[in-house]
Amino acid sequence: MRHIQPQICQHGFVVLFFLLSLSGKGADCQIWEQWNSGYTIKIQQSVAVQLCAGVHIPCTFTVPASRPLSTRVTGIWRKTGTRDIVAASTEASMVSEGTKDRFTLTGKVQEGDCSFSISDAQPPDQGEYEFRIEDVFHKYSYSWNRLSLSVTDLPEPTISPVGELIAGKPITLTCTAHPAPQGCKGIITWGGRINIENIYNYEREDQAGKVTSISDITVTPSQREHNSPLTCTVTYSGVSTNSSITLDVQFPPEMKITVSGYNGTYENKSVTVIEGDTKLLRCEVNSNPVAEISWGRGDEILSETSGQGVTLALENVSVADTVTYTCLARNTHGSVSGTVSVTVAYAPRRPTISNCTSKGCRVEAIEGTSLSLLCSAESNPPANLSWAKMGQNSTDPLNSSSGRFDVSHVTTDNGGDYMCRARNKHGNSTVSVTVVIIYAPRRLTINYCTINDCFEEKNSSVEVLKSVEVLEGNSLYLQCDADSNPPANVSWIKPLQNITQPLLSAQLNVTNATSQNGGNYMCWATNRVGNESKSITVVIKSLTNDKIHREGLMFGGIFLLLLAAIVIVTVLVMRYKKK
Repeated sequence: MRHIQPQICQHGFVVLFFLLSLSGKGADCQIWEQWNSGYTIKIQQSVAVQLCAGVHIPCTFTVPASRPLSTRVTGIWRKTGTRDIVAASTEASMVSEGTKDRFTLTGKVQEGDCSFSISDAQPPDQGEYEFRIEDVFHKYSYSWNRLSLSVTDLPEPTISPVGELIAGKPITLTCTAHPAPQGCKGIITWGGRINIENIYNYEREDQAGKVTSISDITVTPSQREHNSPLTCTVTYSGVSTNSSITLDVQFPPEMKITVSGYNGTYENKSVTVIEGDTKLLRCEVNSNPVAEISWGRGDEILSETSGQGVTLALENVSVADTVTYTCLARNTHGSVSGTVSVTVAYAPRRPTISNCTSKGCRVEAIEGTSLSLLCSAESNPPANLSWAKMGQNSTDPLNSSSGRFDVSHVTTDNGGDYMCRARNKHGNSTVSVTVVIIYAPRRLTINYCTINDCFEEKNSSVEVLKSVEVLEGNSLYLQCDADSNPPANVSWIKPLQNITQPLLSAQLNVTNATSQNGGNYMCWATNRVGNESKSITVVIKSLTNDKIHREGLMFGGIFLLLLAAIVIVTVLVMRYKKK
C-alpha cells in the first residue's frame, strides 16, 4: 500500500492526505494535555476513510520528564469499549486477528511518536481508538483523547447507455464500478426482469494502480421489460453498493378491444348485442411511443385520437348496425388492426317448467315413484339448459338432457329446491321449483321415562324398550315418535280403550300406576300416504308381592345353606367311623 507523505499543519501538527484519491478526512489538529501530569498527546479528533482505502494518522505524545521511556517501551492502539489491540510496536501476537497486517504502529514509541497506518479499511474498523504505553515500571493510557474513525462507502457504479431501447433489437449495457485499490476489486452482479443473454466481466487498471471493475451484458429487450428496473450491484469485501435505471423500451402497438358489459377481448371476433341496447367498443393500445388510433366502418372514419385508447359508442342498436368495425393503431415502429363483427340477439328469457307456471312452484312425489321435470327457455342463440340442486355446488350440474330432469326411483334425498338454468354467451336466466317427497310413517320409536317432562331435558335418561316394568303407585311416561311427511297423527291404543293424542311426538302419561294400567299398548301413526304401528308391554309390579318374593328368596337361601352344612358334617362323621 502506497501512502502520500504528510505535511505539517499550523501549530506543528500533521494533516492527513488521501490515499489514491480515496481520502481520509481529519478534523482540525488539536493539542490534548494534562499539564499537571506532563502527559500530552497530539492527534486528530476524527478521520474518515473510504472502504478498502488506506490512511496514515500522525500522532505524537509526551511523558513527564521524571519518567523517561526505556528502550523496552511498547506502544499500543486499542479500540475503545473492547479489549481488542489493533496495533502494537512489539509483540505482534497480541494484535487482534481482525486488524493484523492492516493496522500498523509506524511511529518510534521511545521517541514519542505514536503514528499508525490503516490499509484496506473495513466497516468493522469504524469506532473510537485510544493510545497506551507500557514500560517496565511505567504504564499509562491516553484515554482522555480518543481518535474517532469512520469508514465511508465507495461511490455507486454507473450503467450505460441510458437511452432508448428497441424491442427485439439486441444491445450491450455496461456497468462500471468506481476505481478501487488493488486487493479490493469489486464483484459485479446484475438484477432485473430482463433476460441476460451474455455477460462479460473484466477489470481495467490505471497508472496509479487503481482497479476498475466492468461488466458488459447483452440483452434483447421486449415490451414486457418496459418501465422495469435494471440494477447493477458492486460488492467490495462483503459490502455492496448499487445503481439502478428504468428501461425505456420502444415497441410497436399492441391492441385489446373490449365491449362494455362483456368479459374478455374481442379483436377479430364477433359480438352479439341486445337489440335496443347501447354498447361501447373500447380499443386500448399499448405502445411506445404513443400511437395514432382510429375506429372505422368500411372506408368511413368514425372516431380517431392519439394516445392509449379510443371508444366507439353504439347507441340504440338495430339490425342495421350488424356490420364489421375496425380499429387501427400506428406508430413509428409499426401498426396493428382489429375488428369486431356486431350481431343482434338476446339473452334467454325466464325458463318455464312443464305443469308449473306459477312463481314458487311446488311439486310432490311419493317415495319410490318416478319424477320428471322438463325445462325450456326462449333465447337466441339457443340456450344450454341445466338442472342443479340449490345448496350444492352449482358447477356440478345434475344429469339432464335437453332440459329434462328424471328420477326413476324417488327417495327423500331427492327432496329440496331445484333450479333450471338457461345460459348462452350473452347471459343466463333461472327458475326454481320445490320438490317435496312424501312418505308414510316409519321408524316408530317408543321412549320410556319415570320423570315428567324428562323428554324435554337434553341430559335426561330415556330408554327405548319393547316392554317396561313399573312399581305400583309410581308414574309412567311413554312417548311415541314417528318419521313421516306430511307429519303423522299419532295415537295410543289399548285393548277396549282408545287414548288419542294427535301430535307428532305423542306422550302417554300414567301417574300412580295400578294393576289396571298394565297390559299391551300400541302406538298408531297415520298420514295421507300410509300408516305404521308399534307395541309395548307395560308390567305393573305389586309392592306386596315384591316384598313376599324377596323374603321367600332370603329364607330359601338360608335353608339351602343349613342343608349344605348338615350334608358336609354327615360325610365327615361317616369317614371318621370307617377309620
